[in-house]
Amino acid sequence: MNMTSASTAARRACAALAAASAGLHAAMLGHTSSVVAAGLLATMIVACLYCARELWRDGTARAWVVVALMNIAMIALHLPAPAHHHGAGNAAAPPSSMLMAVATLLALVEVVAATAALYVGSRGRAPKLSATSTRPR
Repeated sequence: MNMTSASTAARRACAALAAASAGLHAAMLGHTSSVVAAGLLATMIVACLYCARELWRDGTARAWVVVALMNIAMIALHLPAPAHHHGAGNAAAPPSSMLMAVATLLALVEVVAATAALYVGSRGRAPKLSATSTRPR
């Protein structure tokens, strides 16, 4: 497998993780008792699917930055409140705290993957950037 196909496979695996995040948000919809929380979850579903599409198609630096920032925000909002629930539990669905733990772990994996992709993608640009800063003024 050459580098291009390896990077495409990794990018598409991360797109699948973003789609899985959308699925977790959809599963949490059953635990909401608030219209506002349901609206926020629906917005996050759309955002996750948008990122999944962008990663699947192109994997631009902008897409990776959006993935990293969205997942950092999700971790920042939910990690301080481990007992946080989006609403009353439903006996047929997994407990909200379990969904939240899985979603937080998945978000952490996505942050690490996005950081790695941005690092690898920017390695070739460092010499070009430093060469422009040494020009005489």
